[in-house]
Amino acid sequence: GAIMDYQKLCIELFGTDDEKELRKIAKKYRNNRNAGRKQFFNDEELMAIKNKLSNGATINAIAKEYNTSRQIISKYINGKPEEGFTMRMTYMCANCPCTVIDIDFLNERIKVENRTDDILHRAFGCVDNPNWQQFMDFLGDRCFPKMRFDLKSLLKQLGIQSYDVFQIVEKTKGKTWDDNMWIKIKYYSKGGKLNAAH
Repeated sequence: GAIMDYQKLCIELFGTDDEKELRKIAKKYRNNRNAGRKQFFNDEELMAIKNKLSNGATINAIAKEYNTSRQIISKYINGKPEEGFTMRMTYMCANCPCTVIDIDFLNERIKVENRTDDILHRAFGCVDNPNWQQFMDFLGDRCFPKMRFDLKSLLKQLGIQSYDVFQIVEKTKGKTWDDNMWIKIKYYSKGGKLNAAH
């Protein structure tokens, strides 16, 4: 192909081939790209955003509406778990979060926040403050039954020694054949820092 005449191109695109001028233009462009982006939200806006989400708006659409990025919106609505909660499970319907469950294994307690008004898509239906046993039952419902005839080979396929609902859900993401719900898992260290996500 022909050799590109960059000098000519610069003059055509930017009206100059002077290095200093071009650097100024580049700097201005870089600054403008992020200028005016909203980074902070007050409580009222946060409530509005959470309402929009629970009514089915996507994070992308909300980010556009508030002239910000997906990352900023996510950071705001998915604040870190409280001290002692080392795992967060998000019960998802396709790619919409329905229930966020923070888990404190040491004290066997959970904190639940529903993101949908649809009872059928909530992890615990109409129960607002489920206890540990209800949580274990929920996980059990997202696993294959303990009584399955091919249980041993299923566990072996997943690389699990025994029937443990946590390990099964970690491996299968809590997917079952009869619906499109699944579980997203994030791990946090004791201080609430994100360790890893699945």
